Amino acid sequence: SARVAMPPLWVALLVLWAAALPPAARARHLLIRDMPEEPSTCSNTVQGAHFVADSAGYHCPREHLNHRTGCCAGGRQYSCEGCSEVDQCCSEYEACVSCCMDPKHGASAKASAVARSRRVRSGGSWDSPFAFCTNMCRSHGMSTVHENAYISARHHCFSELGRPFVSDPLPFGALDGVALAVSQVDQSCDDACRDAGRACSAPHLHHANSCDRLREHVGCEAGCGVQRDGSSGELPAYVSGSAPKANLPAMCHVAPPGTQLGCAAKHKLSQRLCTCV
Repeated sequence: SARVAMPPLWVALLVLWAAALPPAARARHLLIRDMPEEPSTCSNTVQGAHFVADSAGYHCPREHLNHRTGCCAGGRQYSCEGCSEVDQCCSEYEACVSCCMDPKHGASAKASAVARSRRVRSGGSWDSPFAFCTNMCRSHGMSTVHENAYISARHHCFSELGRPFVSDPLPFGALDGVALAVSQVDQSCDDACRDAGRACSAPHLHHANSCDRLREHVGCEAGCGVQRDGSSGELPAYVSGSAPKANLPAMCHVAPPGTQLGCAAKHKLSQRLCTCV
């Protein structure tokens, strides 16, 4: 009869060794080794000579920027250095972006709600808080006067108003129940408030007597200042853009502190800012 071939000795030993192993050890295991994580990357403001803000909200000196990832390696998150919480305007662009991205300022909600272009609503909204903030913080015409000078050193703003305040905030409740209205050229506040179905309140006019209040309602494209010569009874006021050059068209004027302001005055070239109740 034919002889059965025996397996090599090493095969027999291997089988015996495997049989001696506990069942858990004999089970086949798939060994998975963790792959190294890719470092997170950031968009950043790029152009700053001294500082950078990244899309995680960090603000850092340029030498602390990780050029491989685009992220700040350190610095401060949501830095509002040089910014005013009152008007949300900052003296430095990168700090403005970082401060704007603080969740308490609502950039995430505003990014999806605010149109990329005020003129073309079909242009869509911003795709991220960082994109929204980098756009809002850029200097633009709302923070300038004479088209070539800034209203204030804090001319990077992320507020809806888009311009810094230059006077002290109003006392709490100072204009409660009061509507501010801009008169027609050569129209008194008595008449302007009457047209709005209200009455002019002379005691409240001094609260409207500031460049900040005027800029909230008219352009003040040529600037804003205190008128110290001549009559100031028709102030605060905005000079019509069609006025002769000698009358400073598109200029806003406020009265010196302590001036008695009334509702009946008007000027043939100006529009008054009125307080109506």
